[in-house]
Amino acid sequence: MGKRSNEAGFTLIEIAVVLVIVGLLVGSFIGTLADRIDDTRRDNTKRELDEIKRVLIAYAFTQSPPHLPCPDTDVSPDGLEDRVLGNCVATGYLPWGTLGVGFADAWDNRYRYWVNTDYANDIGFLLSTNDVNSGTVNTRIGNLKQEIINNAVAVVYSHGKNMLGGHSVDDVDRAAIPGGAAHFDELENTDLDRHFMSRTPREEGASAINGGIYDDITVWISSYELKAKMVEAGVLP
Repeated sequence: MGKRSNEAGFTLIEIAVVLVIVGLLVGSFIGTLADRIDDTRRDNTKRELDEIKRVLIAYAFTQSPPHLPCPDTDVSPDGLEDRVLGNCVATGYLPWGTLGVGFADAWDNRYRYWVNTDYANDIGFLLSTNDVNSGTVNTRIGNLKQEIINNAVAVVYSHGKNMLGGHSVDDVDRAAIPGGAAHFDELENTDLDRHFMSRTPREEGASAINGGIYDDITVWISSYELKAKMVEAGVLP
């Protein structure tokens, strides 16, 4: 008579438990990897925006008289500032070709650019140039908006991961930002006025309170900062 084996195989229940555990581990790894990719993209975009800010100030150094570049306002942006008879409009795309900088964020959307035209018209600006037309940048503490500065002369921003309101490098408009309180702060950055928002990101599914969903990345130059750099460089007396 043959000898019966003492080794038992895995039961279906044991196999199912192992598969569930493996699935949880894989799902956790994928989720962590996705978060790391998002963090890397956001960090890279922020670094590029900081570099763009430095180049904007450097550009003003090189102009005589000193002034900031105009936005690129072409429907299909070519990267060159659009200036008519020395003047420009305040809002458009970053003139990356004029500046020699990156033109799009990590999600392949073009950077937006706003400028106080008193600092961009080719008659130049002085230490005495006032801030009547300068921008404000706000943040939030809880549900309350709080002003960071009220003398921004240039603002550059990315539409972030959700890309709402953005314009792709292929010249395709992304989905519009939905109206209402759920996207109140992202709408603030696209309403063509001189008021902007910069705050902690809140992902899709966030409640409408506290400004709603937000993932824009914003940098700015204040008039004091720009003038101080100009004086330091000997461009302004």
